[in-house]
Amino acid sequence: MRILLLRPYPETAQFGLAPFFQTEPLGLMYLAAALRSAGHSVHLADMRFERRRITDILRESQPDLVAISCLHILEAPAALGVADQIKAHNLKIFVALGGHAISAYPKAVDGNRSVDAICIGEGETLLPALCDAVANGRALDTLPSLLLPKGDGRFQATTAKPGRWLDLAQMPLPDRSVVARYQKRYCCLNYMPMWTMETARGCSYRCNFCSVWQLYKRTYRCHAPDQVRGDFEATGRNLFMVDDLFWADRMRSEELGHTLLQSSERKNLLLVQTRADLVTENADLLKLWRPLAKTFDIFFGLESHTSPGLSSLNKDADINKTVEAVRIARELGFGVTGNFIIDPDFTEADFQGLWDFMDEHQLYRVGFTILTPLPGTYYFEKSRKKIDVFDWTHYDLHHLLWQPRLPVDRFFELYCESWRRSVLNIAGKKKWWQWLKQVRLRDIPRLARILARTQTLMDPQAYLKETNLLGPRKLTSVSESSTDTVSLRGA
Repeated sequence: MRILLLRPYPETAQFGLAPFFQTEPLGLMYLAAALRSAGHSVHLADMRFERRRITDILRESQPDLVAISCLHILEAPAALGVADQIKAHNLKIFVALGGHAISAYPKAVDGNRSVDAICIGEGETLLPALCDAVANGRALDTLPSLLLPKGDGRFQATTAKPGRWLDLAQMPLPDRSVVARYQKRYCCLNYMPMWTMETARGCSYRCNFCSVWQLYKRTYRCHAPDQVRGDFEATGRNLFMVDDLFWADRMRSEELGHTLLQSSERKNLLLVQTRADLVTENADLLKLWRPLAKTFDIFFGLESHTSPGLSSLNKDADINKTVEAVRIARELGFGVTGNFIIDPDFTEADFQGLWDFMDEHQLYRVGFTILTPLPGTYYFEKSRKKIDVFDWTHYDLHHLLWQPRLPVDRFFELYCESWRRSVLNIAGKKKWWQWLKQVRLRDIPRLARILARTQTLMDPQAYLKETNLLGPRKLTSVSESSTDTVSLRGA
């Protein structure tokens, strides 16, 4: 069977990581490996970098089935739009939709009549089974973890019971050949090209804004160390290990570290993401892993600059852990980066407190996102009554979904001021020429375009143009000290 795997491109993605953090569609690469192992012919189209129209891609690949990935709810409108284009081109092509966001919130597909099946959860076994059933004309309602159209624009789950979680140790390595034509385009800001790999999947913590632990039921599963080593050696010089929670299993992390050190492969950049408390509890593990790359960055889920703020997000940690983790990481030679969550309830004093914390601990390689209830999380259901905006293109973590405590224009002034204090501000701590010195000559034009786009993050008017009318909100009174006006740099 001829299969086309498709990564859509949401053209509305102009804020946040989208302009400068474009990585391989690793999930689709795992699917490609599973499908080819089952005897299917596989092509992949990454629409972020395609100049061809979808109709041209369909004519060239002649697929029997197209599987569309929807990793983030922001991509849902683009994914459904592509599904419509596919059916308009050829009604006989079977269209399957899956990915993290749709698995977490399949109701986002309701009303669409171009999708033939929604795949829920991990697709490495489900998609080959679906392809076999479609190819042989078998009934689909016997397959587990599948939603099928009811005929009224809604979807209904099959009655088959879902199987056990995948044993990652038995999975084939991702098929990297399917993205070879795009490889040089993948990047993490000034690191070009960028590769991705996975050593573990899932998270056992319970942060209320996150859908990962809810989708995977707080499970945490690992690939076999020798398997990871093989993929580590197959990737290039700049590598993002995409595990949701690095160093979560101490014994396994130690075994994996020793296994990778036995290889002669060393990276120019390694990037991992983890929690502060895992660093404070495992400093010796970090020391073990450090020789694997010239530059080794840790992306922390910093989230808040106060212990009450962390508690409100169910982080199960306090701010002292953050401070200690930053100190340990730097002492061991790791780069420190991360993200803070900006609550729409922030007062001017909250913003000032965040900036003071950043200055005190020299945290400038950071990003900022607006607290957003992502569909599929308990927080989304809890917040429904106050959400004014259900346009998924605004769920990029940089739009307001309800009226903030501050006036909207003032909120965005302070939000943009936070970004101005980061290294992405080319008029701030790190200048144009310092960025350009870090890339090869041939990559300078591309980096210049990326940096130019990131400056939108610091323009309040850019956000205000995108902000829908928000409903009125009754606010509880706050103390006078929390509403004192703060001054902006350069104002």
